[in-house]
Amino acid sequence: MTNRRLRARDLIPTSPMALEKSSNGSATTADSPCETSTKSKLTWSAAGAAISAGLIFGWFVQKSNVYIPDVIFRQMKMEQFTMMKIFLSATATGQIWLTLVSLLKRNRYDEAVNAFTTCPSKGFLSISLGAIILGSGMAVCGACPGTVTVQIGTGLHYAGVVLAGGFVGVLLYIILEPFLSYKLDPIGRLGKQKQNLTTWFDVPVWKLAFPISLCLIAIVVVLEIFLPYKHDYPYPQSYCKSTSNCTTSEYVQTIRVLSDPTWPPYVSGIAVGSIQLIIVAAMKDTMGSSTGWTSLIAGLIYVTIPKIARKSTYIMNSKDGLANVWQIFFYMGAIVAAAFAALSSNLLINPSPPIESFNPVRSFFGGVMILFGSRLASGCTSGHGISGLALLNTMSFVAVPFMFVGGIFTAFAMDGFHYHGNYFSVPN
Repeated sequence: MTNRRLRARDLIPTSPMALEKSSNGSATTADSPCETSTKSKLTWSAAGAAISAGLIFGWFVQKSNVYIPDVIFRQMKMEQFTMMKIFLSATATGQIWLTLVSLLKRNRYDEAVNAFTTCPSKGFLSISLGAIILGSGMAVCGACPGTVTVQIGTGLHYAGVVLAGGFVGVLLYIILEPFLSYKLDPIGRLGKQKQNLTTWFDVPVWKLAFPISLCLIAIVVVLEIFLPYKHDYPYPQSYCKSTSNCTTSEYVQTIRVLSDPTWPPYVSGIAVGSIQLIIVAAMKDTMGSSTGWTSLIAGLIYVTIPKIARKSTYIMNSKDGLANVWQIFFYMGAIVAAAFAALSSNLLINPSPPIESFNPVRSFFGGVMILFGSRLASGCTSGHGISGLALLNTMSFVAVPFMFVGGIFTAFAMDGFHYHGNYFSVPN
């Protein structure tokens, strides 16, 4: 047996692990349900639903302040827990709603599970490695594929640089995808029956989902009791009558709901998690943020260099279809809502006090990492985290811990390179 060397021209062609030939000789995905999900057409009602979901996402993420780079970095340093609170509350809320859907409309729940599943599924190595790269990129640039839209909407410095890096990350993955899917994806791949925790334990969805969601809620409650969110305000002085310590009454008296620059992260988490209902009902899918960026790049490649694009099954399956395109409309809604949310608090474009943004080098390379990592892992913080955990996807329970491992390790490592965040003074 001879070893086949990977040549430069082999970087774009069809992945051998992802295809089978149909009777007419055309390339199709090996798993027909995924092909159906990918190729369903976007309707006006679905586009409107995606925009509506994006509006909710953009407004509440901006109000939670989790889009601010320093908030994400400090979460990875375990110095502040805004990101953890919104993440866990969104996951728990989404899980409760999706579990109710599984009890009331099982076919719709099964469609959402099928839409989440990749064809063929990725193995442990790709998922864990991609999650580590994604988490590391989050610590480097202070963003994830979802929060980039909110950063753009608020006019945050270097948000465009993060986006540019993300596009490069997607392009890099498209080039390497045939090699990665052939060499890495099969390692640790689970059979179809083991891709969900319910099949591991042979129990109904609700018997696992409800206890897990209650545990997540309990963690948020404990965090809030011992680390109140008001102590993580990015702008503590804007709530105080003087520069002295703030009392609870002073915080309450000065808050005006719509103009308040900081809303409780668990409130934002509940709102973000509830978006799952809109997405499941209109798109038969669940929340995610990285697929849409891939669809944009794949569509651009197809329009500009169609001959090369047609050689890649990954590009052809990513360039259109409801499962890919709806997230683009979601981004539009998120950008618009984030702009209005920031405007309501006088934080649009040039906020006062200023919001710290990382330098362009960090922003670019972090953008490359978060999109490349999320594509390698087949999901990001919202995909694997909010949706995958809610759907009890086995590999999502692998991806999320590795995501935080990558982010925490990178954040502590970078702290040795003279990093100082001075816009987040914590009241005593």
